[in-house]
Amino acid sequence: MELYIYETPRGTIADFRSYLDGRDHSFEDHRKLKPTDPRWEKIRALRDPVTKGEIREGLRYAGKAETRWRELMVFPIAWNREFDAEEWEADAADAAGEEASRAS
Repeated sequence: MELYIYETPRGTIADFRSYLDGRDHSFEDHRKLKPTDPRWEKIRALRDPVTKGEIREGLRYAGKAETRWRELMVFPIAWNREFDAEEWEADAADAAGEEASRAS
């Protein structure tokens, strides 16, 4: 299964959701979620897999990884394995997302 890797102040986590930092990284332009998007509720409820504390602050998308699905996996999971890092610029992504929004 494909996982999205995020860096947090306490370490690296992996999750199947592509939007935990407020952007949808399943799109090439890493578009921002709108303030009315219902996925914000999931982001607000996000807990660190080790400390169980809130982790919505300081979350940064870092790349993708593949893993085997294991029954009873609870996401997000702590991630200390390799992943495919993705370089992208938030400002460029913002500009591209705004351009796409205007074209729609």
